[in-house]
Amino acid sequence: MKLLLFADLHLDTRFANAGPARRRALRETLGRIVDLAEESRVDAMLCAGDLYEHDRCSPSTASFLRSSFDCSVPVFLAPGNDDWYGAQSVYQQVDWTPNVHVFSSENLTPVELADGVTLWGAAHVGPGPARDFLDGFAVNRSGVNLALCHGSTPDDVAITGLDHAFLGHVHTPEHAARYTFPGNPDPLTPGETGERGAVLCTVHEDGTVSREVFDVSASKSLGLLAEHTEAFPLLDFDSVAAERTVRGQFVRDVLADPSLDTALRGRVLAKGLRALEER
Repeated sequence: MKLLLFADLHLDTRFANAGPARRRALRETLGRIVDLAEESRVDAMLCAGDLYEHDRCSPSTASFLRSSFDCSVPVFLAPGNDDWYGAQSVYQQVDWTPNVHVFSSENLTPVELADGVTLWGAAHVGPGPARDFLDGFAVNRSGVNLALCHGSTPDDVAITGLDHAFLGHVHTPEHAARYTFPGNPDPLTPGETGERGAVLCTVHEDGTVSREVFDVSASKSLGLLAEHTEAFPLLDFDSVAAERTVRGQFVRDVLADPSLDTALRGRVLAKGLRALEER
């Protein structure tokens, strides 16, 4: 069985520089992932959460997601803590095509992928930190058992009876015997390392998984990452803005200034933060 795994795309996220271009690139990255799934003739495509950002997701993004997943392969979505499942979420608002399955319970629930192969999936049902869906879970059926969720402690996989867990939330790729973190397929901040992308997973009859990583980053191929890395420090401006510090207030003021366009706002933030660090 072949499965294509990705996670943490974060559509509609805020960028310090070239925001519209970067957000368009994230959409193109998803298009590449779907194309890869169809070209590889996978049995299913899996998303381990944070597909989009709930607080920033636009109606056009909802429409884009519906059309993107209207494809020839089954799609399984496990909502994360940034794209949590709820009444106002895209997951409930969109009239998905029949090939799309959205996990909606905070408890791992089973779906049969094929005879003897079960996929257990779960969803975050509200905002907050990523939770450990594997805590207290135990497989109660035979055959090959796989899990798809956002978060969880990977060391728990072995004691649950699962053969393998496909996990999101951690942006640094990690491929272990019993779990896979694919990392985000299109880097969101400078300095993100590791072989990230969409991961083609072959599930063998004994439950073991072999993997091949495909670079699908549109931001990289369009040359957006080199400029972004050179221009900005390794900072998440939204996180800095939440700080009750001088630099936090500085970032809040700059983000709220309507006179600054995207490019100028990015330069002001980068230079201002460097100056504060050097004072």
